[in-house]
Amino acid sequence: MITTRARQLVSTNIRLPSQPEVMRRLTALLDDPEVGVGDVGVLIAEDPVLAAKVLKIANSAFYGLRERCLAPQQAASVLGLKVLRNVILQACAMRQFEHLQAEDFDLRAHWRHSVLCAQLCASLAVETTAQIELRPEELYACGLLHDLGQLVLAEALGKNYLVVLEQARRDNLPRHAVESAHLGFTHADVGGLIAEQWGLPPAATLAIGQHHELGTEGVSAIVKAADWLAHALEAGVQPDWDSLPQDLRACFASLNQEPQLLLPGWEALASKVGGISLS
Repeated sequence: MITTRARQLVSTNIRLPSQPEVMRRLTALLDDPEVGVGDVGVLIAEDPVLAAKVLKIANSAFYGLRERCLAPQQAASVLGLKVLRNVILQACAMRQFEHLQAEDFDLRAHWRHSVLCAQLCASLAVETTAQIELRPEELYACGLLHDLGQLVLAEALGKNYLVVLEQARRDNLPRHAVESAHLGFTHADVGGLIAEQWGLPPAATLAIGQHHELGTEGVSAIVKAADWLAHALEAGVQPDWDSLPQDLRACFASLNQEPQLLLPGWEALASKVGGISLS
């Protein structure tokens, strides 16, 4: 959990992004029982750039639609509101930080990992028999946003943050450990504060903020386990369950999961994520 000092350092040095206006309006719409998919489609269509991104994601191979969606209203009808909400969230977040690609930040790698982590979060939420506070679609959002703090740091600190990333790569150190040493806080701290500011559920805020910490369970355990799995699958490394760190063993145990039995499905999911639009 973020410390008081880390919270003060972030507030002093980092400008946290506001929640995209379209997400605020979408949340209000979805809270209205009288609203249908057509209303959401109309909201998306008001922003042509966002609509184009939503359609590009919806029509990507990942979703496997039989016919291409040509209008936001059609995408809303075909995908359903729960899936569409996450597609819009992904499109909004990608658009907000797309300028970072020009700053030598590997934006495609970032989103590839985030989308895979999101899918794994939702998968773990469906597969676990443990009591979880959030629905699978809400856990998808946790996975998608768990590293958003990295983008905010890259935007706020520019080349100074690239130095942190380079040291982590060069010395084979965890990124969050180098961030803490240089900055006094981590991207997880920043992400947790963003989630808090955007009004995400407390369980989501906590999970994003502590996905590199020990002793997690419930929603936090899902995000932590999904993050680790995503990195392993992206690297093409067969996870060695016998040498799994104790904190990750505890995560899977708290979720009543036998990860080695579920690996084939997760590998297939990682391959499928390669077909989603990341730009």
